[in-house]
Amino acid sequence: MKWLLLVVLSCCGLHAQQVFEKGVLIDSVPISPTTDETFALYLPKTYDANALSPILFIFEPAARGKVGIKTFIEAAEAYNYILVCSNDARNGPYERNFGIANRLFTHIFSQFNIKDKGIYLAGFSGGSRLVSAIATLTGQIEGVIACGAGFSGAADHMPSTQGFSYVAICGDSDMNYTEAIGVKNYLTSIKFNHTLITFEGDHRWPPPEQISQAFDWLTMQAHKKGLVNRTESQLYQSYLNNYMLGSNAQKKNNLILASEHYDRVLNNFGAIYNVDSIRTRLNTLKRSKAFKKEVASRTKAFEREGSIFQVFMDRFNKDYDNISNVKYAWWKKELLKLKETKTAPNSHMEKMVARVRYKIFALAFSRNNPNLNNPNKEQQDFCRKIANMVYPEYKRS
Repeated sequence: MKWLLLVVLSCCGLHAQQVFEKGVLIDSVPISPTTDETFALYLPKTYDANALSPILFIFEPAARGKVGIKTFIEAAEAYNYILVCSNDARNGPYERNFGIANRLFTHIFSQFNIKDKGIYLAGFSGGSRLVSAIATLTGQIEGVIACGAGFSGAADHMPSTQGFSYVAICGDSDMNYTEAIGVKNYLTSIKFNHTLITFEGDHRWPPPEQISQAFDWLTMQAHKKGLVNRTESQLYQSYLNNYMLGSNAQKKNNLILASEHYDRVLNNFGAIYNVDSIRTRLNTLKRSKAFKKEVASRTKAFEREGSIFQVFMDRFNKDYDNISNVKYAWWKKELLKLKETKTAPNSHMEKMVARVRYKIFALAFSRNNPNLNNPNKEQQDFCRKIANMVYPEYKRS
């Protein structure tokens, strides 16, 4: 895979381009006459076919190209990015997806004039794990927007000394929120250039507001490298926007989120502006009883989440391997107990319950995925029943 990507990158800007309408989401563009693979495409309204453009390759876990692109359109217009999302790469074997990605890269680099240091990847859930692996293995990606998940689990898929910038986005009720915190801690420990953007929400593509924050952060990293030139006005506006995000979160007593935004201000603008007052504000916030209480509450929720889910996972694995001994009465009782756990509205414990419920659902959903496993009919029925017990109202969007 690495060799092929190197070859196609060396050919950027050498080929004639097919003409596509700008400012329109095109849902199915064939990759070549010899394959039935397609991708969704969005060209910003300011796109110039004769100029080198930055590009964002998006990988959606269910291979829904239009779904993957929609949340990025606002940012693509603001930053003039081409958006491409595969209609074929989905949750499944990595080698299969690497092949699909390679064919997509080959086609795109032969059709569009792409900026050499302007190649970015984004993915959600399993797509997030995929793009992190691609960026790590190739070493030729400038930045990654990882939404709702971390790494694949394979050692050679984890960033180490590569030079790309990594921005994670995750909802605080997302089943992978604790994983996102763990990824942040790992990347901090190896001094890898990264940031974590959180929002109030569950396991889904992030809202456009957080996507725009990610583009702003990545653009700032490119500015620091001399790859783009932000004007003084653009720098100051970015500085103010990030500061106001922290200030507004603090006013709403969302102190962990406020500290997240203030940290980003210090890291991005500490070498440009005098940020002593913000550093003092952040230090005061972190020393406050309210902040320490919130952190302790989240830590307690994390601990309970781990122990509660372990019980369900152990039971699931036992039942999955011994279908004839499944006691659905146990599942009904324990899932109801979990759902009716008494928690304060919008508290860390309430979000913990939401995360555990989705983890159980995701466990059943993934075990029933023929691209990932090979369940027999009885195991398929078991997975469907458990998923329906967790979310009777579930409808795939």
